[in-house]
Amino acid sequence: MKRLGIAVLGSLSFTLVSAASAFAQSDIPPNVAGEVVQPAGEVVQPPGVAPGTTAFTGTDITVWMVVAAAMLLLGIGLLLAARRRARGAQIT
Repeated sequence: MKRLGIAVLGSLSFTLVSAASAFAQSDIPPNVAGEVVQPAGEVVQPPGVAPGTTAFTGTDITVWMVVAAAMLLLGIGLLLAARRRARGAQIT
């Protein structure tokens, strides 16, 4: 039961943390002292930016994602090899 609670709490926390960036650009008008505040004028967007999209920083993360995936696979492989080796040591 404790593991289930930790799993539910962890997944809820992960969902809230990952969804927080989506709420950052939501269309909900801000509330200040009980009054709805509207922007003073038109929001000026840089050229080539569509409204409602996330910012493009110019960073290329493809290489780092491939490195992270390779490290994950390497870790899983080493874990399986260590478990197999430990199981073989118990049998003999």
